[in-house]
Amino acid sequence: MKKNLIIPCIMAISMTVLFSMLSEGLSLIVTFVPAIPISLWFYYKTCYKHLPASGQIIVLYLLGLGFQLLHFAEEHAFGFDKKFGLLFHGHPYNHNLFVTFNMCAYFLFILGAIGFLNSIRPLMFIGIFFIVYGMLGNAVGHVAFCLAAHGYFPGIYTCFLNVIPGVMLLKRLNGANGR
Repeated sequence: MKKNLIIPCIMAISMTVLFSMLSEGLSLIVTFVPAIPISLWFYYKTCYKHLPASGQIIVLYLLGLGFQLLHFAEEHAFGFDKKFGLLFHGHPYNHNLFVTFNMCAYFLFILGAIGFLNSIRPLMFIGIFFIVYGMLGNAVGHVAFCLAAHGYFPGIYTCFLNVIPGVMLLKRLNGANGR
């Protein structure tokens, strides 16, 4: 049972280091890094203690992943990689790094889906991070980006697609009482 907590803790530390190293300016440090301890706490309070019923989770989770792909398409089409780092006193992100980072993230989020489907708790932590930041924090972040940029910032239109499924997922995970 301890491995179900130790492995997510190692993942959380690794994510914090990676995001900090890859960050242009404070962009990933201010946005992604705070979501890591929140996700770890939520994982501990939910999936670690009570195994969620995958049938209540997986459809909304996969819908959210599909919405996230549409969100990435908007960001990619309108130059998010060129503007994001600048907003946080850094440089534009290298385009290849930006695309590779996102494709690797989506692969990990698929592993999160596999975790929910097959009751693999450590992989559920990745899924929780996607719900906390990818689905919900993303909307808050993009509103802040638009305010800071005084207008449109790539991703604002599609970032709201995941708010309702994200809230529903958090409620279902929080209400899980095992199976």
